[in-house]
Amino acid sequence: MNSDSIIPAATAMAPSASPRFGFWVTFFIFSTITLGATIEAQAHTDRLSPGAQTNQNYALATTSLLFFLSTLFVTLHTRPVLSTVVIGTKIEGAVISLLLLLSSALVAIVSDTRHGLATDSTGSISNGNLYYFSWAALATGVKLLSSYLRSVFGLDVAETLSSQSVRLQSWIWLVLLGLIQMGSAARLFDNHCGMTNSGLVEEKGSITFCRRCQLGIALGAVSAIAAMGLVAVKIWVRVKRRMGWLFTAEMVVSG
Repeated sequence: MNSDSIIPAATAMAPSASPRFGFWVTFFIFSTITLGATIEAQAHTDRLSPGAQTNQNYALATTSLLFFLSTLFVTLHTRPVLSTVVIGTKIEGAVISLLLLLSSALVAIVSDTRHGLATDSTGSISNGNLYYFSWAALATGVKLLSSYLRSVFGLDVAETLSSQSVRLQSWIWLVLLGLIQMGSAARLFDNHCGMTNSGLVEEKGSITFCRRCQLGIALGAVSAIAAMGLVAVKIWVRVKRRMGWLFTAEMVVSG
């Protein structure tokens, strides 16, 4: 038998043949940490209201499912016969999409001060492992989806964005950061200044605190809307090939 025909076959059997194997292992590690941190946080939380306990159970169920799915796919990568049925197929794409949805929901639950998991009543981080690694799992899920789209459909999202404009990615990041700032400030305002406040005196925000929350909401909204508008304009200009006034508009928005 020709030795040249053996090497590709052996390479195809290796777990690293899949471009997403490393991301799956990373997601498995993050999901393991978040599962343990969720169990620990639920055991030591001081939030015992029915609503808080319901969300704590949701978080535990979500982390358990993330751990199970990531363990399953890491195991499938080490089984060449089974991996050909799942890896690179619509099944993997559906699971990755589910991971993104679950990770997004988990981040929202553990970051909410009313649930007593990763943050306390003041908004400070009380469980670093749960807070940071839930965000890390979400970021890894995005990388998984990007890798899947690139290898299955030939769509390289990062390359497509970078080829459009040098600053386009920075504006997109500003949109995301503006939305995160707006959502975080709105959640703090709702928890400590809004009508849905639980009524506990120690959890009611001061006038200065509430005004700062309102300022955060306004700044986040303005940043997201302005950056989103400029991204749309830059894409439209690229399509229409009209570049004359683009630089001036970008300087006005960013200045």
